[in-house]
Amino acid sequence: MKPSIPFRLHDRPSHSGKSAFTLPELMVSVAIFILLVGGMLSANLFGLRMFQFEQTRLIASDQARKIVGVLANEIHECQSFQIGTFTNGTFTGLALGAPQIGPALIVYPTTNAANYIMYFVNTADQKFRRATSVPGSTRIVAQSVTNASDLFRAQDYLGNVLTNMQNNTVLHLKLEFYQATRFGVPPDYYKLETSATVRQPL
Repeated sequence: MKPSIPFRLHDRPSHSGKSAFTLPELMVSVAIFILLVGGMLSANLFGLRMFQFEQTRLIASDQARKIVGVLANEIHECQSFQIGTFTNGTFTGLALGAPQIGPALIVYPTTNAANYIMYFVNTADQKFRRATSVPGSTRIVAQSVTNASDLFRAQDYLGNVLTNMQNNTVLHLKLEFYQATRFGVPPDYYKLETSATVRQPL
């Protein structure tokens, strides 16, 4: 006689009690998701705007460094320079006895007067330009200049404006300009001042 083995049938699990999202739960989840996405977009847009704002300032600072570096080197190494005005493509030096303050500067690297470097502001468009004796070499180094009339001045070592040029004359540059609206960033104003003098031979 064979022993009887108990046998039990296992019922299949019923799916009737399986849980699901209700409509209010789904609406709350979607609302939270929208808030998270909105916060991420807002943070991204804020970071992009700050980057554009800082980029505008960096561009202005880079222009200022280039202007100071190039002009200072040219004054240090030149034979002479003269302050004057620039009208209709012609440079006119200031008369002796008059205060040496003007919107244009001509630098002579050598004793050859045909070889020169000129800085000037065109009052029509307020752009600060650098040109050389080579035709077609004019380029813009700064825009929206607001102090064209007293851009360059010749001073003594105490900072007093001279009425004639001396061997130890100090050239002082004061450049005030602003960056126009860029990427929605409002205009920002800048002021640059530097001084340089001709190196005297040993």
